[in-house]
Amino acid sequence: MTFQLARPTTYQIDTYDCIGMTMNWRNLTTGATGTTQVLRVPIDYSRTTPQDFCAYTPSTVETGSGIVTATADARTADHRPVSMGVVVLQVP
Repeated sequence: MTFQLARPTTYQIDTYDCIGMTMNWRNLTTGATGTTQVLRVPIDYSRTTPQDFCAYTPSTVETGSGIVTATADARTADHRPVSMGVVVLQVP
C-alpha cells in the first residue's frame, strides 16, 4: 500500500503549512500493524526557478492482504489545514 499526500487546494499555502504526516495502519485480518511517515520534499533553496513548496514523497508499506485501516495524524495542533482522517480498505 502506498500513502501519498496531495497539495491542499482550498487553503493559502506557504512554506510552513506543508508538513509531513504520520500514517498508522492495522490489518484487521492478520493483526499486523505499522507506522510510516509521508514527508514533504525538502525545499531546494539554491534553485532560481519557482518550485512547489508543498510536494510530498510517497511512502510504501507492506500491509499484507485483508481489511486494512489507516489513520493520518499531523501531531501538530497549530496546523489547522490538516485534520485527522481514517480509511478502511480491502487490500487484495
